[in-house]
Order: sequence, then C-alpha cells, then structure tokens
Amino acid sequence: METLLSAVIPAFALIAIGYGAARLNILGPAIFEALNKFVYYLAMPALLIGSLAAAPVDDILNWNFIAAFTIGIVATWLTVGLAGRVLFGDGLADGTMRGVVASYGNNGYLGIPLAAAAFGDAAIVPASLSVLLNSVVIMTGAVVILEFCRVRVSGSGGGSGVLRNSGKALASNPLIWAVVIGLVLSATGAELPLSIERMFAMLGQAAAPSALVAIGLFLAARPVVKLLAAAAIPSLGKLALFPLIVWLLTLYVFPLEPLWAMMAVLMAGMPVGANAFVIAGHYRLRLGDASAAIVLSTASSLVTLSLMLILMANG
Repeated sequence: METLLSAVIPAFALIAIGYGAARLNILGPAIFEALNKFVYYLAMPALLIGSLAAAPVDDILNWNFIAAFTIGIVATWLTVGLAGRVLFGDGLADGTMRGVVASYGNNGYLGIPLAAAAFGDAAIVPASLSVLLNSVVIMTGAVVILEFCRVRVSGSGGGSGVLRNSGKALASNPLIWAVVIGLVLSATGAELPLSIERMFAMLGQAAAPSALVAIGLFLAARPVVKLLAAAAIPSLGKLALFPLIVWLLTLYVFPLEPLWAMMAVLMAGMPVGANAFVIAGHYRLRLGDASAAIVLSTASSLVTLSLMLILMANG
C-alpha cells in the first residue's frame, strides 16, 4: 500500500500544480499547447526509444503473455469504443480515442515499482513487457487509425488520396518512428552512445510530469464534476474489464506460470496512463474524457489494486 500511495500521490500533486497555476494565472492557455507539443514531439519519442531499446528481447518474449495482454487491449478497446458508438453516437475517431483511454495503463511509472515491491525483482520482466506492448500496440494502433480518420475527413483525393496522405502522415509521425527505432535497437542489440542515451533519458523523464501538469491546466477551465461522470465508462473498462479479460485468457486460453499470470492481470488493472492524454491532446479528441479518466481511475485504483493484491496474496 505504501508503494501504491507513493506513486499515486505525486501524480495527483502534479495535476493539482497545473490546475492551481492556471487558476492563479501563472500559466495561461498557450502553455498548455506548448507543453503538449513538447511531450508529443520530444519527450514521448525519447521515452519510447530509450525504453524499447533497453528491453532485452530474448529474455522477455513470452508469447502466451503477449497474446493474452494484446487480446485484452484489443477487446477492451473495441468494447469501450462500441459503447461510445451506441451511447453517444461516436464516429471512428472518437470511438478509437475512448478505446485508447480505456486500454492505456500507467504501467511504467506505477506498474513496475508496484510489481517489484509486491513480488520481487522477478516481476520486473513481465511488467516491463506490458510497457512494451502498451507502446507498440496502443500507441502505434492509435496513430494509424487517427491519422487515417484525419485525412479521410479532409477528403483529399478520394480513396487513393486518403491512403496516400495517411501514409505520408504516418511516415512523419514521431511516435511511429520512435517505436520503430526502439524495436530495431532492441532486436539488433545495438547500444546507443552514452551521451545520446543520457539525453533520451533526460527527455523521457520529463514526459510523465509534463503531461500531468498539462492535465491540470486543461481541467482548470472545465467543469470537473461533469468530466468525471463522462470518464466513468473508460475508467470502468480500464480497471475492471481489461484485467477480467486478461485473467480469463490466462486461465483458459494462454496458460502462464503463476507469477507471469498475476503480472498480466495486475498490469492490465493499472489506472489510465498520462500518455493517453498526450494522444488525445495532439488529435483534439476526447480531451475531457482522457484527463478526467486519469484522475478518476488513479483515485479508484487505490481500492481496486489493493483488492487485486490481496486476492493474489491469498491464491
């Protein structure tokens, strides 16, 4: 519980700092734009390259874990996206963003320390693999779909034009390149020069706090209570549906040794990660849902993760 609180309290504090800075007119709306662009174009690519390059491919390739976690992501994404379609009339872009919010977890900042504290160093490997899958499956999938939607809305050049312009947008997207570069470095075992590695580390460490402050800046000008109500569906999907699906998959379809099975379920049950807000901010989609879901799911995870750990400790 102490580890859980030590990760959750600073996250809320950074959101509160952004909120207070906006309310006191220390930071204005222009800062939110600049901060979000900094995270999307600089800090997040550096974080992805650094974390993916450092992942030891031979040690972490557990295909049953990968299958269970990836199917859990896709199933949660589709379920919440379809719920948005039925309940709110969402189109493909809005439904995709709801799905991203419901499936992208805070596995790096909260998940890995919590796993290590609860289950020892052996838990770091599967926890790290879940971070890798978040980056590859969710970040890449979201960018591909949302870039296609953005070009299709512009209606340039008919069907072939949509595909061509989507390809151009993807080819120039920093997150796609970051994932590709990180995976190539990991697969080849290439080592970055120490100066470059440290630069990526410094930039990457700025991603999460900058995104959390940006969330506070965004919330300061919005009706928070109304936003929290709108965030109920993605939060429920993230904290309940995702871990339930992964648990059933590891139990009946993709059997894993106990530690890996518990890590798959625990990582699936992490609260919404700040990177979901970064994607929402870049594409101007469901920003309110993303920011409120991070707040709501993080607060609720104090209960849900504690219950999960108690159940795991008792077999």
